[in-house]
Order: sequence, then structure tokens, then C-alpha cells
Amino acid sequence: MSRTKRSSTRSTARKRAPRISSRMVTSPTAPTPTAPERGSPQPAPPRDHAFPHGPPRRPTRIRISGTNPWSVTVMSFFFLTGLGVCVLGAALATSLLLDIVAPGEWPTPWETLVVATGVVTLEILLGTVLACLCGFMYNYTARFSGGVEVALTGDLTDPPPAAQALRLLTRLHTRLRRPEADPRPRQP
Repeated sequence: MSRTKRSSTRSTARKRAPRISSRMVTSPTAPTPTAPERGSPQPAPPRDHAFPHGPPRRPTRIRISGTNPWSVTVMSFFFLTGLGVCVLGAALATSLLLDIVAPGEWPTPWETLVVATGVVTLEILLGTVLACLCGFMYNYTARFSGGVEVALTGDLTDPPPAAQALRLLTRLHTRLRRPEADPRPRQP
């Protein structure tokens, strides 16, 4: 390996340790990589794991042992407000459509909007208070139970047939090992 000196504009009081290049040194007889020719097959993309039908990655487990009640309150308020806006829009559109189809038979769109606004306001207030109480109750029960454990996995595909067969054989094997699981009497 060859070492190269670096020129520095600043003067240093102590000597630095020499840096060794992390590049791999190739011999002059080794072929150099070239660009692929036009029409040649492209190399396969790298795989997630070495074996295509190997065991899947273990899922990541997250334990939710507590919540922040203020965050729960704010998020529920925003969610319920958005839901209320959608309900108001749907109620207004329905009232307008009914007023066009049968004028005078149904309440006017203005009356419908006033009633729907009152209902949505009540829904937002009660829903936000209920979500805040649920956040406190979850924190209280999580002290005793440890919280909820969630398993996250990135594999959304079906398992390969060999894994399905192995799982089926394992279930069958455990059923055959437990004689009390079989309702039929065994014959000697």
C-alpha cells in the first residue's frame, strides 16, 4: 500500500497518525469493470436476505406502556373536528338535494346547518373529554398490566409453500402428541 502525504495550510503542534486508505488495492492483471454493453441483461437487484426462501426477519416488538393525555386530547380534538366538518358538509349537501327534489317538505338548508352545527359541537366536546379520560385510564391500567405490545413486520407477502407446510405439520404433530385432544377413542 502506498501512503500519500497531505499538505496542510495549518501548522500542527503534534504529529498526526498516518491515514491508511480504505480502498482495495488491485493487481495490474485484474480485469477492470466496464460499462455493460447495450442489450446485455442487467444485473439482478440485491436481495434482502441471502436465501430467497429463508426464514423471514423477526418482527419488531414495541410495548406501549403509557400515553401522554395532553397529546391524546389534542389529537382527538383535531380528528373529531375534521370528522365534524365532513358531517356538516354531508348534512348540507343532503339538505340541498332534498330541497331541490321536494321543496317545502323538509327543513330548509339553513335550519339543517344550525342543528347539525349544534350536534357536531356537542360531539367534538364530548368526544375530546372521553378521549382524555381514556388516556388517563390507559395509563392507570398500564401500570398493572405493562401496556400493549405491538409486533411490526415489513413482510407483507404470503409465506412460501414450504413454510406453510412446515407450520401445518407442526400443528398436526402437536395434536397427535396430545391424546386428550382427539375425541375418538384409541384402539389397542
